[in-house]
Parts: sequence; structure tokens; C-alpha cells
Amino acid sequence: MYKLLIVEDEMNIANTLKNHFEKYNYVCHIVENFERVLDTFQDFQPHLVIMDINLPAFDGYYWSRKIRQVSNCPITILSARMSELDQVYGIENGADDFITKPFLMDVVLAKINGQIRRVYGEYAEEFQTRKLKVGNTTLNLDTVRLFTPEHEILLTIKELQLCSVLFEAFPNVVTRQQLLAAIWDNETFVEENTLTANIVRLRKRLEAIHSSLAITTIRGIGYQLTEKSV
Repeated sequence: MYKLLIVEDEMNIANTLKNHFEKYNYVCHIVENFERVLDTFQDFQPHLVIMDINLPAFDGYYWSRKIRQVSNCPITILSARMSELDQVYGIENGADDFITKPFLMDVVLAKINGQIRRVYGEYAEEFQTRKLKVGNTTLNLDTVRLFTPEHEILLTIKELQLCSVLFEAFPNVVTRQQLLAAIWDNETFVEENTLTANIVRLRKRLEAIHSSLAITTIRGIGYQLTEKSV
């Protein structure tokens, strides 16, 4: 049974989520002490975190960063903030997905189910035993790390999946629809800027390890993994 940690200070929303997910055999725990979210995370060891942004003490961005420092556990932000900046900031701070309030429970359930399948379930096997290399950069799917001969960095689950698709397609162009279909079960459930924000964050990861690779936007089509000219 998969465990979900719900970090939401509006108890009516938190209990609604808990009650709904428990119907589908998830084990749910609602954070009570919002000054000890990371401690609760480490004690409970969830398979996925549902994170609000507006929280007492520290906001959801802060706790996403803290969790990401110790775990690759998927984080889905659930927030009333709807601006593009909020969504991009959420992804850049470690979240894998962003759902805006008010939300449809079936959409939230579908997204969580998709994340669980990608990371732990029937779709996870493809990421267990392979390394992919392009240029001076290797993607290790076992350790969830991207590295060059002198640098390496830990990826989030979404970054891992994006890298895998782009590396396998190299040097071909990958359409936005292909990326969405490969990484999210149903692209109609993805917020407009979620893919773009993940691509922006992945570009920063490549720069941080001094990779010879770049992700080029092919306007109107999608993205292409390319080698920088020397």
C-alpha cells in the first residue's frame, strides 16, 4: 500500500483528500505540526507528498526544498495560487507537479495515480538498470543522477523522466505532446506551464554540472537535446 503525506493547513481540504484517497487503498497522514514537516516526512516515509504553498511558519516552497535535499519522493503542489510565476517557482523548488485550487478530485486522483505508477509501479521498471550517455554527460537511472566526469547532481523524478526521453531521442526533436504522454499519463491533466517549468529547471541542472549538452526549443514543435558547439 502506498503512503501519501498531506501537508495542508485547511483541515477540511486535508480531510477530504485523506478520506478520498483512503477509498483507493492509500495510507494517508496529515501533517499537524507545520514547524516539523521534514521530521514528519522522515518519520512517515511517504511515497508521495501533497503540498500546499500557504502554510503556517514556513511555506510549501521551503518544505519542498527541504524534502528534496534528502529524498526524490514525488511532490505535488496543491495551491490556490494560479500565476505562472507560482507554478514555475514551485517546480524550481523541487515539486514535480502543480495543481491549482479549486480542483476536481478525479483529476487529483488521476495525477497521483500516474505519479505512483511512474515512480514505483508498472512503468518504473524501465528506469531500473540503464545508463544513457550523450556527449560528456551520463544519466544514471539507478541512482537518479546526472553527471559529467567532474560533476554530478541529484535529479527529481520528473527531471529523470524528461532526461530519459530526451537522451533516448537524441539527436531528434521530441514534441511537447510526446513528452507529456511519456511523463504524465494524460496530458490533458497537466497545467499549461508545468512542462515548460520542468524544462527550465533541467537546463539549469545541465549548466550546473558543466554539461556539453543543451536543450533547444524548437518553436511550435517541442525540444531537442543538442551538443554545444566548441
